[in-house]
Amino acid sequence: MTSSGGAQFHGPIHGSQIAIGGHNVTQHQYVTADEGASTRLAEAVRSVLAALETLGLAAEDETVVRQDAEAALAEAARSQPDVGRLRGLLGRIRAVLASVAAAGAGTGAAELAHAVLVDLQNALP
Repeated sequence: MTSSGGAQFHGPIHGSQIAIGGHNVTQHQYVTADEGASTRLAEAVRSVLAALETLGLAAEDETVVRQDAEAALAEAARSQPDVGRLRGLLGRIRAVLASVAAAGAGTGAAELAHAVLVDLQNALP
C-alpha cells in the first residue's frame, strides 16, 4: 500500500481486520452464515417435526419440541438469524431427543431420536 516501508498487501484480503498506526482503533466485522448452513439447519429441524409422532413423546414434550422447532425454522429463515436464540431452541430440542435416545436404547424410537440428534448436531450454526 505504501512505498515508505509501511504495510504492503499483494492480493485480496478476505475476513481480516487490519489496523495500522498507534492510535485507538475501533473495528467492526459482520460475518454472515452461508446459505448452505441455513438449508441444512432447516432440513434437520424439519426431520425433527416429521419424527415427532414416531418418537412417542409425552404430549407436553411433543408440544414444546414442536413449538421450539417451528420457532427455529422461523429464526433460521430470517436474513440475519439470532444464532444465540437458535442454539437455545435447538438445545432444548436436543435435550428431549437425548432423553428418548437414552431411555429407549435399542428401540426404533431411540434410533430415530439418535439419527435426528446427529442431523441437528451437524447443522448447528
